[in-house]
Amino acid sequence: MEEINIKSVGRFELKQLLKREGRQSVYLAYDPHLDRKLTVRIADFSGLDAQVRSDFDARAHALAGLRNAHLSAVLDFGQTDGVDYLATTLVEGPNLREITAQNATVEPKQAALIEPRQVALLVGKLALGVSQMHAAGLVHGYLSPECVVLEKNGEPVIADLGMPGMLLSEEDEESADFRNEFAAPEVSVGSGDAIRPQSDVYSLAAIGFFVLTGHAPQSAEEVFQTALYEGLDSGAADQFKTTFAKALSFGASERYASARELAEAMESLFRVTPLTQPRETKSAEEVAFDEVTESEYEQFDLQEIEGAHVVHLHDASVLSTESLVQTKHELFAMVEKCDPKRLIVNFASVRFCSSETVGILIQLHTELKPRDTRLYLCGMRESIREVFRVLNLDGTVFEIRGTVTNALKSAE
Repeated sequence: MEEINIKSVGRFELKQLLKREGRQSVYLAYDPHLDRKLTVRIADFSGLDAQVRSDFDARAHALAGLRNAHLSAVLDFGQTDGVDYLATTLVEGPNLREITAQNATVEPKQAALIEPRQVALLVGKLALGVSQMHAAGLVHGYLSPECVVLEKNGEPVIADLGMPGMLLSEEDEESADFRNEFAAPEVSVGSGDAIRPQSDVYSLAAIGFFVLTGHAPQSAEEVFQTALYEGLDSGAADQFKTTFAKALSFGASERYASARELAEAMESLFRVTPLTQPRETKSAEEVAFDEVTESEYEQFDLQEIEGAHVVHLHDASVLSTESLVQTKHELFAMVEKCDPKRLIVNFASVRFCSSETVGILIQLHTELKPRDTRLYLCGMRESIREVFRVLNLDGTVFEIRGTVTNALKSAE
């Protein structure tokens, strides 16, 4: 497909070509009426049957009626000056392919790149978004880690809502091969008749497996590798394996019947799957400090080091609304009881950070200000720290350091 040499589509100003996907070109665009950035996808129907354009329009119309936190929203679509376009909200952040590659460089020797419990949460959230598409009579069919972007608030969003397979048939070979690794066995580019809700169930589970291991599953049996579940009790490990094996079954009829069923299975899996690393496990840095005493708090461990109070967050403390509520309660109770003059919150065990987590920390900062308590955050993964940078909180509201040791030196 040749790049369309145009500056605007309707009222939208095209600023930058982001990518090409077969017969589609995706642009960063600007809407001067609403003063906002967005994404504009331009489709080329030349030489194709008129039914393909009709399918495109019908799909865009149905997508425009969907509103879900985990789906990019359709803002406008149509044809102007012979150009067919679809305008959607701009979802800013790294996609799951990029995040997984980064995790693999950080922990190359780990069988599981992130906690199985987090994988269940991630897939469950995406499945809820896809279930709305299914309810509207739509199936994506070509979900892959590149389609999913982790927003600045830490939430996963399907940025690419999928389009008729014929528009993908001329995609460059590398991207096509990568996407097809996550397509259900019954799906191939251009064969839209084979796509069904269970196809998306397979792809969602395959994305979860990719985030967990760094590669797409070769078969359902691959989820039974024991190395992935070290630290899980036998019951949680068995349920994890069974849930993913069913979702990744070769036969569509053997999978969960819908994304809603998959979401429910993932919620159940999340509730029974503990963190694979026991709380007693410490980083090399923590071992250098005094032992953490028996904690009265469930969502974090508390140390006193050189007159500073150090909160080591557990990964589970930010994984659900229920956990966040308890984390907030325990943090504020600890502040009231200990009245710390130097407080360090260590994120070393935390792999995702939501907007709710940031909100709790802002409230904590406000609570500590009249107490003249110096607050430091440390141990963040780069993807989490980027959230604070994007929100303009790094160095303004919060002092963020690399490690507990760095934070202690700054607090002296």
